[in-house]
Amino acid sequence: MSKALEHKDALFAALRNYADQISAEPRTNSVFRLAQDLFTQLSSGETAPQALVAQAQAIGEDLAGARAHRLHQQHGLDAANPWQDLAERIEADAGKGLEHFRETYERPIGGLVFTAHPTFAYEPATYDQLAAHAVSNAGAGDGPGPTAARKSVTLDDEHAATQSAIIHAQAAARRYLSTLLHAAQDAFPKDWHLLEPVAPSVASWVGYDLDGRSDISWSKSFANRLQEKADQLDRYHAAVERLLDRSQLAPLVQVRERLARACALAHREAEAFARAGDDLERIVEAANLLTQPDPDRLVDLDVIRAQLRAVAAGEKNAPALRLDCAVLAAEMQSYGLGTARIHLRLNAVQIGSVIRRDLGVQPNDAKLGRVALETLNERAASIEPIAINFGDLVSEQSTARRQMMLCAQILKHVDARTPIRFLIAESENPATVMGALYLAKQYGVADRLDISPLFETPDALKNGGRFMTKLIRTRSFADHVRTRGQLSVQFGFSDAGRFIGQLAAGMAIERIQNLISQSLARELPGVALLVFNTHGESIGRGAYPGTLQDRLDYVLSPWTRARCAAKSLELRNEVSFQGGDGLLHFARPQLADTVIAALVTHALSTPLIPEDPFYTDTNLVWDFYREVRDWHEHLFDSEDYAGLISKLGPGFLWQAGSRPTRRAKAGGPRTLRAISHNAILQQVGAPVNSACGLGSSMPSERDELVQLINRSDRMRQLVKLAITARMNTSIPALRGYAEVYDPSLWIALSRRQSDDVRRARIRVADEVRRRGSTHCIMSCADKFSVDLAEFDELISELQDPQPIELRHEARLPIHALHAIRQGAMLRILEIAGALPAVSARHGYEVGDIIALLLDMRVREAIAMLCEAFPMFAGETDILDQLTERRDPDDWQGDYSDIKRDIIEPLAALAEVIEAVAVEIPHAYSAYG
Repeated sequence: MSKALEHKDALFAALRNYADQISAEPRTNSVFRLAQDLFTQLSSGETAPQALVAQAQAIGEDLAGARAHRLHQQHGLDAANPWQDLAERIEADAGKGLEHFRETYERPIGGLVFTAHPTFAYEPATYDQLAAHAVSNAGAGDGPGPTAARKSVTLDDEHAATQSAIIHAQAAARRYLSTLLHAAQDAFPKDWHLLEPVAPSVASWVGYDLDGRSDISWSKSFANRLQEKADQLDRYHAAVERLLDRSQLAPLVQVRERLARACALAHREAEAFARAGDDLERIVEAANLLTQPDPDRLVDLDVIRAQLRAVAAGEKNAPALRLDCAVLAAEMQSYGLGTARIHLRLNAVQIGSVIRRDLGVQPNDAKLGRVALETLNERAASIEPIAINFGDLVSEQSTARRQMMLCAQILKHVDARTPIRFLIAESENPATVMGALYLAKQYGVADRLDISPLFETPDALKNGGRFMTKLIRTRSFADHVRTRGQLSVQFGFSDAGRFIGQLAAGMAIERIQNLISQSLARELPGVALLVFNTHGESIGRGAYPGTLQDRLDYVLSPWTRARCAAKSLELRNEVSFQGGDGLLHFARPQLADTVIAALVTHALSTPLIPEDPFYTDTNLVWDFYREVRDWHEHLFDSEDYAGLISKLGPGFLWQAGSRPTRRAKAGGPRTLRAISHNAILQQVGAPVNSACGLGSSMPSERDELVQLINRSDRMRQLVKLAITARMNTSIPALRGYAEVYDPSLWIALSRRQSDDVRRARIRVADEVRRRGSTHCIMSCADKFSVDLAEFDELISELQDPQPIELRHEARLPIHALHAIRQGAMLRILEIAGALPAVSARHGYEVGDIIALLLDMRVREAIAMLCEAFPMFAGETDILDQLTERRDPDDWQGDYSDIKRDIIEPLAALAEVIEAVAVEIPHAYSAYG
């Protein structure tokens, strides 16, 4: 590499130098000017691609170190004891008497849910390094080590990673229960053992989520649940063994022996179903093993819990032993016969197909909506449960029915006490929920099943309040939630932010939360509201920057919680931790402790209704909401944005999960899942679903908007999310990608070149002209630039604005990575312009290979080139033994020049593209 650009600091200096020229030449693009320098060096051979890989990795290591530091700060790991504040709160509550203590700590408070999806982007070692770095809080110059993209990931990989995180989550919950009961033991020495404290719930849908996928069989999910049962029984058995190390009390010996037998049987049952797969004979064999009466089988822990609580009540037993028995009994109440509670998830379409086909009801017909609801209400009230066996699961073709049958068999044969959540994605019609209730009653699982609609689509965000009011007023559904003691609803920040922008999504979801709470408190007093707020781990998918308390306040605001408390509505808050990025929060005991402590602290706090103009100046606030929402909806439906998403970003992504990245529908941004959509925005430097829309809103009332932000805690919280996203938004980087595909650039680059280079670059100009990427990318960049310029002006008028110079400096690493990639892209396209013709016998043309290179699908293009131009190295010695005469010529028959001049350079450049792609997500604290 040129001495001038051989270090990352030199790249940053070049970027600053080019940026300084903007005042004289406004169209100067510092990122692309640097990219052109790097391209020139690559094309001339002055710089090797490997040098750019090293540069990208060095910058990426700094970004990863900064990410780990943010994680350290988010978890408050500088505190010596994460439990200290909570312990003081517990002691204060104990001072208020046993009844107050019981009311406070024996009620469910919500908890956490591990979700999957394609966010397992890095190898486990990379996540482990990030976690270690976050805990140690090493200096900025000491990065966490190289980042490695995940080469492949299966559902089993995702399930195993989640189960590892659950171990730490359980251990943290155990420390909370121990802290709680220890305080109770001191405060209530005679009665503490009567307490039945409730820990934050731990749940997972990994291995059970069928929204958008059909590759998880019922037998796979069932085998997972059986293995989880066996694993959890092992943990209970090990815990009792530790108790017996201190005392050989007869009840504990009995518990140990009972658990040992149950463990052995559970492992045999889990192994039988794991072996069975889809083999009918083995399924029958496994099912018969599971369903035959066996005294060693446990389907509940009632007797064992009672024995442990009896030891805890024994005044002659050692206090520490009594405490640990009470903690273990509380754990058994929380987890039952599984490592975590499970969430089964389907799409509303899958429920709707059953309603239409089997019941003759049209749930999505607006004219028949009320009729459908009444019909399903009547059928749900009158349906008699039916008995099934595993043969029904084998033969059933309807996904919705099969999942209900799965619930029935789990509750019957695996764990009869632990409730199951049944999530319905993309819910837009209350009849869909009633259809699920009808099925739940048909298979006899309604009393242990919480049916939860998921509000995430634009229509649901508009009508979710009325949706739930209709359901609450439907007799069968009202009876169901009374039986369950809670109404369960889920809100999807990720998809909502994809459609209408994260800022508008946050506002819309808070509104629906309050509309539902009003209806529930009015119509069904005494029924709790369980709110499951699900989001990804980046700002673009709803993860709020700041402390864990900030993150929890964002998805369930103090105002919402205070309003529920004022209505005497018990609120239970569940939050998601998604994929490999979410599991980071549980990758070390210290991290898991702070999460559990934060969840409990948040649940116990009852804020007063804040005097916040966000909730009183409703005309201004909701005019602002509508303008931001409209901006994003128009963007999402524009052809230019569709071109940006489809033509530029996909080549920078990799398979980061076991679920498909696209929906099985027509093309366009709507078919791209929120994770991939957001990952593309990250990869092109434009997280606009979080950063944009605000600048263009309320131009005639800008002063009032600034005052609102300065005076309102809630509005300032929302705007902070957008400001943080703005920090990592680079319009010069985005414009640079438009320049890469600009035919005028390639015509200019063809001048004063050798004939071969000139022809190659003119050919590229023709190819990119046909592609037409530049216009759509540049049009989007113009739209974003206008909006962000207004946003920057607004930021400067806020209290304590961050200097714009600091924001520019903070973006230098991102700018450098994009410049490195764009320089490599230019060189890739130059090579594409020099590709020779391909024989028709291969079934593809050279244009097909060029198309792949234009998409930056370089590895696929190389594979086709290797097929079209095979190498015969190693075979020439044998061929030299031929005795037949031939005339000598220059053609050697092994395409060595193609390998040297095209394939090997492309392979080296592919490493550059991949190195940049793998480092960029660190700036956003998540992939996608």
